[in-house]
Amino acid sequence: MESLNLCTSPKPLAMASVPKQEWCDPYDLNTALMEGTIFPCLNLTFHKAPAKENACKTSSSISNIEQKNREELMSSLSAVSFALNDLTLYLDTHPDCPNGTALFHQLLEQRLNLLSAFAGKFYPLTQTSMVTGHYDQKHYGWSEGPMPWEGACI
Repeated sequence: MESLNLCTSPKPLAMASVPKQEWCDPYDLNTALMEGTIFPCLNLTFHKAPAKENACKTSSSISNIEQKNREELMSSLSAVSFALNDLTLYLDTHPDCPNGTALFHQLLEQRLNLLSAFAGKFYPLTQTSMVTGHYDQKHYGWSEGPMPWEGACI
């Protein structure tokens, strides 16, 4: 029986050439989240979709001030988490970059502090937040907060 090798082609389809990324000063965290990268030197705009407005429906059981505070804290947490993930991709290929390593430690500390602050004010977002956020709960339940589809916009 003749074996079929479906993973090869008789002719090469394409060859990629990817230049090595150099360090450049990163965007501020909110800009990075909006642009989709922390590195301005990688921000190659092709077809940019217009930004959408936040269509949050506030639950009647949650005060507008509490909702606003939660959303602000979650926005900060989202921006830091995105930057940390994007920087991790850079560090995968540049593990000895002192600028990247320093920023990684700074962002990681900032993310842990934000997770702790959120857990202390509202509810834990991760298992670790149950301890670091001094969340006063007698039973296990790191997912105590409302789900996004429940109107909490977080």
